[in-house]
Amino acid sequence: MSLSILMRVSAAYMGLWVLMMALVPEMIINDLFGVPVTQALGAQMQFTSVATAAIASMQWMVSSWAPEGLAKFARLSAIIWALFALLSLSLISSGVMLDTVQNYTSPAIMAILALLLLMKASANSKV
Repeated sequence: MSLSILMRVSAAYMGLWVLMMALVPEMIINDLFGVPVTQALGAQMQFTSVATAAIASMQWMVSSWAPEGLAKFARLSAIIWALFALLSLSLISSGVMLDTVQNYTSPAIMAILALLLLMKASANSKV
């Protein structure tokens, strides 16, 4: 799998979260935190979806905008994915997020994306 494709896979995973946050914020809030959804919390989730969409769009397009800088952007993306995974695990361990298999799946996917991006970015920069 090329680094360009991997960046698009990363963007697509973000896109899935964007759709869920924008269209069904109550599902995300209930599944992650187990709290009732307020109008303000739902609106905040939708605002977050816009920011996530911006990042996903950049990840999707970076290979065509700046192919020579793709490895550097992939390293940055890997760090961000790793931080998201660590934050999720921290929130689960502190009891803020629900301790469910579903909530462990996301940080696992994020960690895998981080690892793959780092490996591919390292391989690309040596060529």
